[in-house]
Amino acid sequence: MPKIKTFKPARQIVLWIAANAGGVGKTTLGIHIGYKFAQLGLKVLFIDLDTNGSLARFCGLESDLKPELTTAALFDRNFDGNYPIFTPEWGNPQGRFDTCLGGDVMLGVALDLPTRTGRELILKKAFKKYPTDYDLIILDSPASLDVLSYAALAVATHILIPLPMSIKLSGIDSLLKWIRMETEALDLTPPPTLIGGVPMRVATSADQQAFGQEIADVLDGQSVPCFPSVRFSSEFENASNRGMAPLYLYRPKHPACQDFQPIVDELTRSFQVTPVS
Repeated sequence: MPKIKTFKPARQIVLWIAANAGGVGKTTLGIHIGYKFAQLGLKVLFIDLDTNGSLARFCGLESDLKPELTTAALFDRNFDGNYPIFTPEWGNPQGRFDTCLGGDVMLGVALDLPTRTGRELILKKAFKKYPTDYDLIILDSPASLDVLSYAALAVATHILIPLPMSIKLSGIDSLLKWIRMETEALDLTPPPTLIGGVPMRVATSADQQAFGQEIADVLDGQSVPCFPSVRFSSEFENASNRGMAPLYLYRPKHPACQDFQPIVDELTRSFQVTPVS
């Protein structure tokens, strides 16, 4: 693999990939963004808050793990800063791409959190008490706006919203209003930066292209940027089923590899970067 120009970030970013439904492309989006930054020499940690366990499959990692070896450990009352890290075989380009895996165990976390004082801030406090040296932390979203979503919102510095072609336009409004209302309710200072939405799995048909534009119009009506869409391709699923989710590795010349670049460029600006080579 040819050497890629790297940079040194001046801050840590915690990116929450927010959604109020499952199967919208959250994991695909997070892996491609994260791996691209790992190629640029950064240390990336992808933390899975979802119950479906797709991150393990996408990364070719074992999914049947004890709770202390999963993201659930970060919410444990006795968490001691020992982050349960797993690295895919392909997770060491110029930088590093590590994971904390979720899955069914997160159902128990979601049931336990409502019984705890300051439940929305538990993950934020864990990050503060036990800081890591990762440049980018990506939080995959649960499939609904439950207590784990509040925990992700509370700790996020930036938010990205994947928007599938099956979404109702009214659902976009509802999600954006929820983010803004709960940001205020949690008194988050500074509030996380909503970097934008991105239409996911958009086919080349005229209908899908037109609906992608309708999504952009709804976002614009709420002053939220819309990134160019991520196209539909069966190669995403093929790569994931082989545990090699980044198309940068599986099909490096596939045109969809470029679909994530505008998001990477925007986050790069947010890092307040200093080139190093």
